Amino acid sequence: MRHLDLNLLYTFKTIADCKSLSLAAQRLHKTQAAISIQLKKLEDTVGKRLIERGYHSAELTPDGELLLQYARKLLALSNEALHTLTTEEVCGTVRFGIPDDYASAFLLPVLQQFTRNYPDVRLKIRNDISQNLFSGLDNGELDLALVTQRDTDVGGEALRREPLRWVAAEGVDITRDAPVPLALYPHGCGYRRHILNALSSAQRDYYIAFECTGVMGVKLAVDSGLAIAATSEPLIQPNWKILDAEEFGLPKLGAVIIELRVGRDEPSQAARYFANALRNQLSLV
Repeated sequence: MRHLDLNLLYTFKTIADCKSLSLAAQRLHKTQAAISIQLKKLEDTVGKRLIERGYHSAELTPDGELLLQYARKLLALSNEALHTLTTEEVCGTVRFGIPDDYASAFLLPVLQQFTRNYPDVRLKIRNDISQNLFSGLDNGELDLALVTQRDTDVGGEALRREPLRWVAAEGVDITRDAPVPLALYPHGCGYRRHILNALSSAQRDYYIAFECTGVMGVKLAVDSGLAIAATSEPLIQPNWKILDAEEFGLPKLGAVIIELRVGRDEPSQAARYFANALRNQLSLV
């Protein structure tokens, strides 16, 4: 009887995160040939081609995208089972950075469970935009961060794709030919860059009506009718309407990638356990 090997799934997930067999080999401390053999074994097991190999890249096939969802869940359950069966004492401090929107959407259950399981670990959390969190990782101020993936580099671990939706308050009228009033996070925010690039590519005029530092600012801007926003589905409020991009002459935004980044130093045991808690939550919600 065929079964899915967790080691093969972890290798597959790493290739998907890195979008490159060579980068995945570096992260796993294996040769590229060994990585290719493991991928071939997994493809033989499921009877599907999972990754299209290019000269410099590796892209998921539709079957690969489907398997990746299951791989994340299975690996998360494996980590949870291991924790349940071990009684190892963990202590220390974890310096963690996260943008306000991701904190609002995902962080509370992670904190509740982690502090209950590891009461001797001290968490120091920094709420900031992704650009500042990248700097904090680089200069040694942070051990871990959840950030919006940048197009310019690799090295993070992709945990989740978040589709962006245009939203507005009920009753707000958006005219196709008028400049779009936007609520945006400050310069350096991955969402802001993604949204403005899409509007510029579509040659749709806009103006920034409300510059927000967090999700409460976006909520106020949209609720008041001063602006529309683009946000991820977990943050859409019940009193907002999702705008049809084609109907209102807005560009389709696709999705952003949420990734886990590790600081410049080798992560401590406490940081590794907290990273696992984040993986579990973001792969299951």
